[in-house]
Amino acid sequence: MRPPVPKYFMIKGVLRARLEREYAPGARLPSEAEFCKDFGVSRMTIQQALSLLTKDGLIRREQGRGTFYVGPSTPRTETKPSELLESVMRREGFARVVREGVIVAPPRVAERLRLPEGAQVVALDRVGFLDDEPIVFIQGYLPLDVGVHVLHSDEALRHTTMASLLRDRHAIPIEAVVQTIAASLADPAFAQALDVDVGAPILEGERTYLDDRGRPVFFSITFYRADRHRFAITLTDWRGGWEEDPRARAPHPSQAGAGRPTRRRQGGARE
Repeated sequence: MRPPVPKYFMIKGVLRARLEREYAPGARLPSEAEFCKDFGVSRMTIQQALSLLTKDGLIRREQGRGTFYVGPSTPRTETKPSELLESVMRREGFARVVREGVIVAPPRVAERLRLPEGAQVVALDRVGFLDDEPIVFIQGYLPLDVGVHVLHSDEALRHTTMASLLRDRHAIPIEAVVQTIAASLADPAFAQALDVDVGAPILEGERTYLDDRGRPVFFSITFYRADRHRFAITLTDWRGGWEEDPRARAPHPSQAGAGRPTRRRQGGARE
């Protein structure tokens, strides 16, 4: 069970979203008293929330003048979920392997990879960086016969994706990807790696990669910093209903259709 999220931390998240949505850099914020009335909390709670925003570099507090919005320290990355890690690398980012080895598949992993209970898998965790800031944490799992090909590929995986590595170096085609994305909270297991507080809002994604025979060859659980990602889809009146237009494939807006297979196009699915 996750620990309860402190009220000041939730207020910090609400204020952060409000600042990015409604305030221009340099704009003056309401007073602490106004925030207390707005949120129905004590001044101490508001001060704790503002202190966190100050620590994050989003606001500055000037004695006698007030509190001012500095602006986002790093713009959010807007991209397709099907190309998340690749988009980081395209923007001069990189990935660092923080764990690899052979383990007994956890129940969730065994189910997604269609493996029997007690089967071994290769576990490979990475942190994706942009401008030397961690923005995504990926827990990856491969069936043992597939994973042995990518063990000790730290340098290759620094600037390429797992899907590309499997396809281009080991001739393992990726035919489809099944993906879900949901809101969640940062767990102690990866909060430090992402440089966020435990309980911070994050996005959690699952991806199962299928080869040309429909066999799962890679499963990943990815945690995205909510303050560094924005997903977008294009909806159109497509065949009598508002839904994602499969013809819309702009470079940056995302495909956020949870649970639907993403078919390979021009070179394969990407992580």
